[in-house]
Amino acid sequence: MAASLAHRWAFQKSRCFPAAALLPRCRSASASTATAGGSAGSETKPRHLRGVRHVLAVASGKGGVGKSSISVNLAYLLARGGYRVGLLDADIYGPSLPELLPLEAKGVFASKSGAMQPLMYEGVKLMSMGYVRPGEHAAIRGPLVSAMVQQLLTQTEWGELDYLVIDMPPGTGDIHLTVAQTAQVSAAIVVSTAHRLSLADVEKGIAMFNKVNIPTIAVAENMSTFVCGSCNTEHALFDRPGSARRIVEQFGVPAYVQLPLDPVLSGGHGQQPFVLDAAHSGRPLCKKLEALAEVAVRELDALGIVQRSLAMAQPGTDGQPRLELKRTAADGKEDIVLLPARAVRLACRSATMIDEFTGERLFREEDIAKDVWAKKIWPAGSYAVNIDWSDGHNSLMPFSTLDTVKEDGTIL
Repeated sequence: MAASLAHRWAFQKSRCFPAAALLPRCRSASASTATAGGSAGSETKPRHLRGVRHVLAVASGKGGVGKSSISVNLAYLLARGGYRVGLLDADIYGPSLPELLPLEAKGVFASKSGAMQPLMYEGVKLMSMGYVRPGEHAAIRGPLVSAMVQQLLTQTEWGELDYLVIDMPPGTGDIHLTVAQTAQVSAAIVVSTAHRLSLADVEKGIAMFNKVNIPTIAVAENMSTFVCGSCNTEHALFDRPGSARRIVEQFGVPAYVQLPLDPVLSGGHGQQPFVLDAAHSGRPLCKKLEALAEVAVRELDALGIVQRSLAMAQPGTDGQPRLELKRTAADGKEDIVLLPARAVRLACRSATMIDEFTGERLFREEDIAKDVWAKKIWPAGSYAVNIDWSDGHNSLMPFSTLDTVKEDGTIL
């Protein structure tokens, strides 16, 4: 079955994969369609994400730092605070939710529209490849993994949520870019340990999120210290305790939380999340996790994210095509700039335009038609837009690049 499934996926041409490709075992169930809602600009989101107010990515450069355990407990702390919360396990190769929560699943339901219905445990909506295809560990090629994550993210009926926490896989690869391009990710929390190899990857993770216009609101240094039960003395576990503070200061990350090692955090199959057990409420780790949840709520509310969009506009007085770049602030104020379409086309830094290793231009400016125009524009997450041009070129254009184009056609 796995081979035939991969064969079927390999011939998919669009970016949107039908739910049936992932859900051969799904049973039909009646369910109401999620209503559109959320913040300004929600019409640019995939349909099943329009009711999600904030998408929070929890990431790490390396595996084994406790990221999944922190994601789960963070989600349940937010839910305990009265918020509507969803939790997506975006690790296809090694899904963690089935091991971290006492929830048995023999597959997931599909609604009449074909969308996946999230599972529910203690008030949090859940989705994981470990629930969709429980017990299967077939080898999967990289491009298909990104498609699967996109499906789990956009074809799950999340409904109205205050927070959707995404437990990202380790690293800074294709899945991270897929999530950034698919969802309007509000912010990220990066998890590390005080080990020097883990710290090196923290910098890479923050830099990657910066490139796709996703702010890192906190660095959580897990397993930073251990308190001996016999002598009650705090011991450092790695060679550089507190070293993540330097990275936080270097990148201007608002918060830095050190989490002590506590064997009860990892739990195990059949156990409820650590923070839901009242017996653990006085433990230092619980207090630190509560502080991390407070940081998430505070920083997400304070972001004041500016919604940006690009659309086709009327030609200018010179008769040349124009594009309308609109910035909408949290207070509703709008700033509109009309950009010459050709200047935007020339600003593209795709691999067919600029050598990614040398920075050398691979085109001649005179080969770009003066009347080139955008045939189609659609969003790529919150940081960029896709543009299909009349000359057959396609651009993935970050807003940071659009900001370098001026109304007179000059490019900074």
